[in-house]
Amino acid sequence: MAKKIIKYIGILLGALLLLSLAIKLMLPFYWGDSTQTVKYEFYKKNADKFNAVYLGGSLEYRHIDPTIVDSIAQHNGIDLRSFNIAVDGHGLIQELTDLDGLLKIHNPNLKYIFFSISSDAYFFPANLHTSKWVSWHDATSTCRALRVILTSKDDLKSKTKFSWFYTMSWMENLFKIGMMPDVLNFYVNKDKYDKSYLGKLQNGFYPYDYEENHMFMEYKWEDTLIRQSKHEYENNPARRDSLTNDVLQSFENYKGDEKPNKAMVNLCMEAYKKCMKRGIQVFFILPPKGRISYDILLPVFNAMPEGTKIELADPRKYPKYYKADYGYNFHHLNYKGAKLQSYDMAKQLVALMKADSI
Repeated sequence: MAKKIIKYIGILLGALLLLSLAIKLMLPFYWGDSTQTVKYEFYKKNADKFNAVYLGGSLEYRHIDPTIVDSIAQHNGIDLRSFNIAVDGHGLIQELTDLDGLLKIHNPNLKYIFFSISSDAYFFPANLHTSKWVSWHDATSTCRALRVILTSKDDLKSKTKFSWFYTMSWMENLFKIGMMPDVLNFYVNKDKYDKSYLGKLQNGFYPYDYEENHMFMEYKWEDTLIRQSKHEYENNPARRDSLTNDVLQSFENYKGDEKPNKAMVNLCMEAYKKCMKRGIQVFFILPPKGRISYDILLPVFNAMPEGTKIELADPRKYPKYYKADYGYNFHHLNYKGAKLQSYDMAKQLVALMKADSI
């Protein structure tokens, strides 16, 4: 009797796995995220209009205005037509998956990819069990995450917990546990998703200022968190100064010989080499106001190849990014700040491109 039960369970699990794999072949990796769906579907239809793409999370989505960067590059004789495909909350591991998905989209004009170094493998546990989080997980992303987590300097408890979170999310996606209603919703409504995600100029840039009267996050806790953070940012100068001082201290203490997380460096370099084989130049961005310590980010960023690095985070060079007048909340700029960052980024990019052409 027990053998029969085990046999039937095995058959059921096998059937579920085959069904899941069949569904996966018909689903894009971004099916659970309406923001990413809108951005990638738009890019797929208009890819040949762009020769550059920005990848990353909110520090890119909300801070890099392609119109400003493109205009400055073009004024300097550089053909740049960029699209901001970054999405809120996307950390290093998801950014790598985004890159894989981007490279599968046919675009013979793609010459430049901008890759953010602003996060590690850790994430907000509140994302767990949501289609937005689960939908992109697979064996590759899980292995990437484990490589970073298990080589980090964190305590064993944190490593074990987040390793389990990634493995569990992969299993949830593999068997689409509790996700079928969202899968059906994607097929039925993907063309009806809010196109505001693309920004007013349909270049993928959408600063948080625009959301004052248009909060459209898929999960209410995100809206609540953003509003609360903005209110506290405006009314808690002590915390603002404390976070800025933490960033400043990281830069002041950095000597240049600190050992980076080897797994993070290897993953970034794998992405770099993958693009270079296709004739695509990668530029690595170190943005301001990062959520994790620059003690972690700086060694990884500086391990990237010369001529590829755009650094915008140092409070000694860019104190304006850390002033209340240009901030939206503790870890994001407002539109005024985003315009300044886009301008500074464009100046560095032009200098790198001109140096490379000599």
